[in-house]
Amino acid sequence: MKRFLTFLSTSALILGLTLTGCTNVQSPAAPNPPSQPNQSAQLPEAEAGATRDSVLGPEKRVVMGFYTDAEGPVPSSKETTLKNAKLLDEVAFFWYGFDTSGKVIPAGKIDLKIKDQVQKNGAKAYALVHNMKLKGSVGFDANLAHSVLSNPTKRSNFVTNLVNLTTKDNWDGISIDIEKTPPGDRNNFSAFVAELKKALKAKDKVLNISIPAKFADYPSDLWSGAYDYAAIGKSADQIILMTYDEHGLGTTQGPIASEGWVDRVIKFAVGKIPKEKIVMGLPVYSFDWGTDNPTMPDYLSYAQTVERAKKHGVEIHTDPSAKVPQFTYTANGIRHEVYFENIPSLRAKMDNALQYKLHGVAVWRLGMEDPRIWDQLLKTYGTNKETREKK
Repeated sequence: MKRFLTFLSTSALILGLTLTGCTNVQSPAAPNPPSQPNQSAQLPEAEAGATRDSVLGPEKRVVMGFYTDAEGPVPSSKETTLKNAKLLDEVAFFWYGFDTSGKVIPAGKIDLKIKDQVQKNGAKAYALVHNMKLKGSVGFDANLAHSVLSNPTKRSNFVTNLVNLTTKDNWDGISIDIEKTPPGDRNNFSAFVAELKKALKAKDKVLNISIPAKFADYPSDLWSGAYDYAAIGKSADQIILMTYDEHGLGTTQGPIASEGWVDRVIKFAVGKIPKEKIVMGLPVYSFDWGTDNPTMPDYLSYAQTVERAKKHGVEIHTDPSAKVPQFTYTANGIRHEVYFENIPSLRAKMDNALQYKLHGVAVWRLGMEDPRIWDQLLKTYGTNKETREKK
């Protein structure tokens, strides 16, 4: 994770902020004492079955992609997902939210035929559940996270509903992207992950959790404090380390994921989380900052970015310290600075994943990428590459 919209207006730009998770602050609800896990629902532990065995384990390496609906002029993830399905080990579908009772609710254009096709092509399909505000405002909903996670009854209901979703619609697992959880709910979030993992394992389902990138742990931090790397790493099957949005919506210009920053984040993470559970986020989008609105950049796909550079007749350079592509241009008297990722910068990040022996990489998001990544990077990355090449 990590996690992303293309915007046509300022309000739409703010919506993109909610999806990428790059807003750094929001006033949390008042901290509650950590609640104890619900002891009334004792689920049997199940032996890992075919689903879990196929993607988990220290010898496995996966390529995961996030699937979203269309975002303005950026198409949905459908075309690229189906075209490259045999190169993907896992796909997380950004289709679900939840309410204050812990009920799972639709939050996207759910099309289970796409999910079924992905599974037929050999990839695991996960229902991604998030806490984005769905009506009247934008952003991740800290109050919703607090309401459900801090209440043992609601939390237990939420867990049950998530498990029921996987069995009803034949999902291979659940992907959780609950962001901006208040720091006071740090232990509640960890308890939720442990409870959900136990319930899903009993059904041979996979649990992956997206967590914000950090290279130091400050439990009171409004953005990352609620996420106890060690506790989450102990419980979850996979941890999506959102190694992107070092700079983004809500910040001034800079690299989305500079080489040094990514390395610091990974070094911290592997000291807290088993490396065979960590899936490193790969950003394939771009940000274009203008001096007229310095903290609200345009959110672009790779194709849009290259076209913008061509339109303004400027050359793309590599930032020497961050080791990522970058260019500047001026339009209507406004200076713009653009940062993005290309094949060389993404290859360096994937080399990091190999160096640290991580569990895999996760692309945010499918449909925004340079199509060359499939042949030049992802085709040879996963542990199933020999099987893929024969198909």
